[in-house]
Order: sequence, then C-alpha cells, then structure tokens
Amino acid sequence: MKTGVLSFALLLLAACAHVPGSGDDFEAGDRAAIIDLQHRYVLAMDYFDADGYAAVFTEDGVLDWAGGEVKGRDAIRQFMASGTYDLRKLNFKPAKTPDGRDWPSTVRHLVTNQVIEIDGDSARAVSYWMNYANNADRRKIEWLSFGSWDDELVKVDGKWLFKRHTIYNEGNPN
Repeated sequence: MKTGVLSFALLLLAACAHVPGSGDDFEAGDRAAIIDLQHRYVLAMDYFDADGYAAVFTEDGVLDWAGGEVKGRDAIRQFMASGTYDLRKLNFKPAKTPDGRDWPSTVRHLVTNQVIEIDGDSARAVSYWMNYANNADRRKIEWLSFGSWDDELVKVDGKWLFKRHTIYNEGNPN
C-alpha cells in the first residue's frame, strides 16, 4: 500500500514538473515583455516622449481614453506631442528651488495587478493603474486618478505592441 501511494505521488510530481524548453519558458518571456511594454508606455507618457509613446502601438493601433479614440501610430504621436494629456496642469502652482530656479511639477504613473492571457502572437491584458503628482506642493504628492486598462496586444516581428489600449478612469465619469 505504501509503495503504491509513493509511486502515485512520484508520478503526480513528475507530471507537474517543469521541463526546460517547454512552452512555459516562452510564455514567461512573453509575459515579461508585455509588462515591459506597459512600463515603457508610462515612462514615455510621464516624460512627454511622443515618439516613445507612439512606438508601443501597432501602425493601426488605437488609444481609447476618456477624450475618445485616437487611431493610428502617427495620430497617437501627434496626440502626445500636443500636450493634451499634460497632467502637470492640474492644480498647478508655480514653485522655485531654494536657489531661485523654476521647479517643475512631475506626474508619475504606476501599473499593477496585470492579468495577461496569451494566445500565440496575440494577448489580452487587464491591469490597474494610478497616477500622482507634485503640482501644488513640490515636496508632497497628490493622488490624481486611478482606473484600469483593457489591452489587446499583438506580437509583430517578435515584439509585443498595443493593438488597442483602452483606459478606464474610475475617477472620471467619461
């Protein structure tokens, strides 16, 4: 009896064991690449890098946000370059450094709780986001907004890109 249970346990462990080179390795790499894509997106947004922002979308990608849809990589680049999404303007108060220089405000985004489903060269990711700024008092942060993303992604030439990036702002009725 003990031998039978032990044999069954070993068989079960062998069935669950990770085999190097199996599909798990590829999926883990894809998941990491998708999370990296999201991080490059927020860094480009926070640093007003319109080229970097547009580069994470497919040529026909769609940015769907509270202000509507922006379609195509070129239009997305123009949207970001226009300053329409410059959250440094919210509750802005000018400030100076101790030596009298302008002290610009800063906005930062965080992305968390990614749930990613991969199916070959396409994927869907649902994530939470939040952002904060020091617009009013440079020494303190103020939480601005939060919400979720629903992303459709595709792998193009081995690189993950947003096909459609939908932003739900849970603090905005739009």
